[in-house]
Amino acid sequence: MAELIIEFLKDYGYLGMGIMAFLAGTVVPIASEVLLIFFLGAGLNAVALTLCATLGNVLGGITCFMTGYLAKKEWVQSFFKIPDRRMRRADRLIGRYGYWTAFFSFVPAIGEVVLIVLGIMRASRGKVFVVMALGKLLRYTLITASAIGVAGLMTS
Repeated sequence: MAELIIEFLKDYGYLGMGIMAFLAGTVVPIASEVLLIFFLGAGLNAVALTLCATLGNVLGGITCFMTGYLAKKEWVQSFFKIPDRRMRRADRLIGRYGYWTAFFSFVPAIGEVVLIVLGIMRASRGKVFVVMALGKLLRYTLITASAIGVAGLMTS
């Protein structure tokens, strides 16, 4: 199975990165950071990979936000099996900081919940999407820069 995934990723390069980052931006548990590093090691362009990963992940985040926006809180919480304590924590955080919390939507496990709750609370879509995109771009840029730095050290 792993070989099939690796072959798919090599065959589809930037598109594969975008698709996997999209899935990682939703509630699917995929480590897109590992894939980004894999692609960098395979010699794909760092800037293009970073942009594809960011775009895919932002589109996944928009999916989470719109899920919350279009659904009732109880339905979302039940369907995604979000514990009450995690939902209360997200409610408090978002109630205090508003759409700025979208910047941290890249944080594993809580990022998706934050976006869903922002959608439920009907936060400004434009503001959420811009702040979310900045956070995700910063994360992928730092990962890319770190990976390139480590690779550079290994070849020296």
